[in-house]
Amino acid sequence: MIGFRVRALMRQLMLPGMGILLVMIGGILVTEYVARLAADRVYEAHRRETQARLSELRARLEGEINSVLYFTQGMTSLLLFRPNITRSEFDLVAAHTVRGSRPIRNIALAPDNIIRFIFPLEGNEKALGLDYRKNPAQWPAVKRAMEEGITTVAGPLALVQGGIGLIARTPVFIDEGKETRYWGMASIVIDMETLLREAGVFDADAPAKLAMRGIDGLGADGAQFFGPEGLFDEAGILTQEVTFQRNRWQLGVMPEVADGEAAAMRVRILAYGLLLIIVALLLQLLRTFRNVERRATRDPLTGLPNRRLLLERADQLVALGRRGRLDFCLCYVDLNGFKPVNDTYGHHAGDLVLLEVAARLRKVSRASDTVARTGGDEFVLLLPGVGSAQEAELIVGKLQQVLREPVVCDADRISIGASMGWALFPQEADDLEGLMALADSRMYKMKAEKRRLAPQVAGLPL
Repeated sequence: MIGFRVRALMRQLMLPGMGILLVMIGGILVTEYVARLAADRVYEAHRRETQARLSELRARLEGEINSVLYFTQGMTSLLLFRPNITRSEFDLVAAHTVRGSRPIRNIALAPDNIIRFIFPLEGNEKALGLDYRKNPAQWPAVKRAMEEGITTVAGPLALVQGGIGLIARTPVFIDEGKETRYWGMASIVIDMETLLREAGVFDADAPAKLAMRGIDGLGADGAQFFGPEGLFDEAGILTQEVTFQRNRWQLGVMPEVADGEAAAMRVRILAYGLLLIIVALLLQLLRTFRNVERRATRDPLTGLPNRRLLLERADQLVALGRRGRLDFCLCYVDLNGFKPVNDTYGHHAGDLVLLEVAARLRKVSRASDTVARTGGDEFVLLLPGVGSAQEAELIVGKLQQVLREPVVCDADRISIGASMGWALFPQEADDLEGLMALADSRMYKMKAEKRRLAPQVAGLPL
């Protein structure tokens, strides 16, 4: 029986607890899901915004580079008409070209691959007379331009004059009748920092994590020359191609994720706060339900089970007994002369007596027994496992003994007796109604016998 009661108690405690736990787990899962959705939505919006800014940067960079290379084409066009250009003519055109494009550092012409003209001359005197064919560092790029007939861009690379720059080389071919003759090479040195600044790479609204690769115009196959190392190896990087002539660079931008995490954190703070409120309300509701249930099943004065809970437990014992698993005894305890206690000493003393009687009955009972208060001065005990009259009489004797002790109330000693009646299930009755009727009749029989043998006023001081 005690195992049955423990299991029932565990069910009463665990089911609401499991419900609240499931609400908490569900709330956490939903919160994390919504937070992740919010973070992903912000992240995707930020990626689209970053992609748009990257497209704008790519367009500006392409425009800036191509505008610079346009001046090379202008010089090439001039040579078609003036293959025997003079130094003064070159200086005039070159000065005008440099004034029109700030990234251009200098312009050079190399008829037959030997530099003969350079502007500005100051600081570049050593370059005059340089034969590309005898310069292992520059000849491969020059040769490629000659063979492919296109403008090639070398670099970015460290310049002899200092700084980092690009060298754009355009082969010049002149028509002579039905034949085309290679005239030489026109080249422009472009200052890399100025080029990037003009394109807006260093603007305040430019992407923070920006990288570029494609040295010598090789695109994704070229080495990285700008930005944090290893950025192109990171997952989630956005890339776009910068195309100029037949050369390519690759831009890479890593979108920031801080905004998405901040949005997720805001969702978590709001949702977890709401979840805590819901859990607190559920706990309060559970506490209220427990209190209501306790008031419905417990005697408010003594805390003992009331008649409703007694009948529930008695029905459980009857069900067990009918399956042949358990015998039990039902015992009525009715206090003798309790009304005079209230009349003589007041209701406070009467309550004290009831509390003391309840405490004494619990003290002599087993953990598996049920001690209930079913009326003003009536108590009922359910005694599982008691299946013989000898056991029942022994227990009744112990109960009478503990109840004979007077109850001390202030300076008074109040003597209370009790009449008892018991019945055995299933030996004497096979249903609860018959069992209770038999126990009740035996109790009143004992009460009548006590009155006959000892006609005295109960409850007065000894």
